[in-house]
Amino acid sequence: MTLFEYYLQYITEIIDGKRTAPEGIDPTKSEELPAQITTMGIPEFVRRCAASDGTELPPEVFEGLSEVSDSCGGMSFFVKPDEGPDEGPDEEPTPDPDKDKHAFEVLCDCVALDEGLVEYLAKVLREKDWKEFYKLSQVTTKLDLDPEEFLFWLGNKELYASEEEQRCVAVMDACMERLAGEKQLEVLAALLSGDKATFELFRCEAPELVHLPEATYEWFCRNYLDRDYPLRTILKMQGVSFKH
Repeated sequence: MTLFEYYLQYITEIIDGKRTAPEGIDPTKSEELPAQITTMGIPEFVRRCAASDGTELPPEVFEGLSEVSDSCGGMSFFVKPDEGPDEGPDEEPTPDPDKDKHAFEVLCDCVALDEGLVEYLAKVLREKDWKEFYKLSQVTTKLDLDPEEFLFWLGNKELYASEEEQRCVAVMDACMERLAGEKQLEVLAALLSGDKATFELFRCEAPELVHLPEATYEWFCRNYLDRDYPLRTILKMQGVSFKH
């Protein structure tokens, strides 16, 4: 089994009440489990769960965790930034950011918390391992999401968006494909990470953007970065085929 197969097994058992959560994880907040585990670190979470069974996992399970993917110039830019300290007990609770989101969007948000999960999702989709996809969807959304519908949704989501978003996606997808073809992976990774300085420099040089006055950084964020397209780009580069 791989690290992420152990991760999915252990988190599923915790949600189902078949396993005691390791110290540092609050199982009563099941909707926050992926974020809690990412804070702890998936390798450490897996080690603690295994240790509670008296199991010592083979070293190869944890090998290569710090390596970046050659095909996309690294995916560490998908890790969410620290959002600061928790609110005090007398403050109003923070609204649920997933309240009005489509279940597929919630899945994407959870996967994007860790570069290893992005690689794992890519592997599952490439190999059409729907059993593992259902397990992943249960962990992240508590729903049995259809993998074929997910591939269609993510592969075509701009078709149901505004004209502005459609134009932005068409232009930026062309930029990403060109950069990948030219092996400019550092620039590609910086753009997908949302690096403003890189975008501002790139838009002054890229033939796709230089004549688009509306192509500001805010335009890029609003219509591309914040709409799951970076994840789609990475999955494509990892060999995932989408339905059209």
